[in-house]
Amino acid sequence: MRSSLGRRLRVVAATGVAALALFAGRCYEKSDYSPTAPPTADALTLSTANGQTSIPADGVSKLRIIAKISPDADANKRSIVFSTTAGTLVGAAGGSNQLTVGADVTGTASVELRSAQQVGSATVTAKVESVTGLSRSITVSFTAADPSTIIDFVAAPSSAPADGATISSFTVQLSPALPLGTQVTFQATAGLFQPEGAATVTRTADGSYRVTADLASPTTIGSGRVTATANNVSRQATINFDRALPTLITVSTGGTFEVKPSTSTGPTVTGTFLRNIGTVTAGTVATFRATTA
Repeated sequence: MRSSLGRRLRVVAATGVAALALFAGRCYEKSDYSPTAPPTADALTLSTANGQTSIPADGVSKLRIIAKISPDADANKRSIVFSTTAGTLVGAAGGSNQLTVGADVTGTASVELRSAQQVGSATVTAKVESVTGLSRSITVSFTAADPSTIIDFVAAPSSAPADGATISSFTVQLSPALPLGTQVTFQATAGLFQPEGAATVTRTADGSYRVTADLASPTTIGSGRVTATANNVSRQATINFDRALPTLITVSTGGTFEVKPSTSTGPTVTGTFLRNIGTVTAGTVATFRATTA
């Protein structure tokens, strides 16, 4: 009886050891185990600041694109490569549309997308360097921009005398998003900018982002248009040049101060129109009237 029980226990033990060996072997079969897990949906996320997905197509507006990976990612898998199909990535060298940014201790890497100047959209892609197939994309729309947010007239006289000398100052305000030193081109269809005496001049913006050009009136009555352009965005203002009237009139009789009624010919009376600035517009009419003392 005891000998039979012992044999049965030995058979059961041997069977258990064989099963354990088979299970252990199956745990490490190559087809069942991979040392690198496939990327999951949350291994890399891509978003924008405040959830915004559109910016004006003005070549100035920016939107921050944010990529996030696990804070515990390996050191050789913490570089995020950003690229865009339109617009530019701020900081990308040589006009490249690609920029690599290292993730910080929270697993976050970000870049700024500057808009194009054409209405459309950009696909921004982020991928983890050294990890095949791990990338995310987001679409950003470039919408029609309001030119006045880039450049706008804050001083534009509506009229001036056509005296060839009066100065009318035209001032524009630029967006502070433009770089310091941005150039503004002024063009006039009438009058000349001073001191160059030219119809087209260029001025450079300073820290106030205000730029002024001084236009001298023509001597011809009419209207003119002043165009100011910065960053390929233009604004226009109209100015009317009115007749320049005299501020002083002198009269001369050629030295004759007395006229006798019996005299058949009288003195020649000459009136002269003068202005303290510039000249009186040609064609201004003078009316002479004689009265008795």
